[in-house]
Amino acid sequence: MTAPEKNTLATALGALESLDVAELREVAATAERLAQERGDSERRSFIEETRKKAAALGISINDVLGDVASSASGRRRNAKPEKKTRASAAVKYRGPNGENWSGRGRPPRWVQAVEAEGRSRNDYAV
Repeated sequence: MTAPEKNTLATALGALESLDVAELREVAATAERLAQERGDSERRSFIEETRKKAAALGISINDVLGDVASSASGRRRNAKPEKKTRASAAVKYRGPNGENWSGRGRPPRWVQAVEAEGRSRNDYAV
């Protein structure tokens, strides 16, 4: 930012100090709208400039971006990533009536009952 731009920004920020809440909200809404418009305009000009340069070199956007362009076009913007599902834990213990337990988490009732009888859960290891 150049010195004149800093001076202009400082003047604008100083002017904000004298505004009331309603005026500040109006200024904020206008600034947000302008930022969105300018951002959209800059994106469009960047894309157009990139396409022109690619065309001048005789290549397509897909050549430039490779697989990224084809895979990104099918996704929604700000889409949540897909949840990865895990395989269930392997069975480590099999109870007297065929119940399964992976050995993770709180022991099931059949394990508690077996241990209350004085037997070891290792007697039921798979």
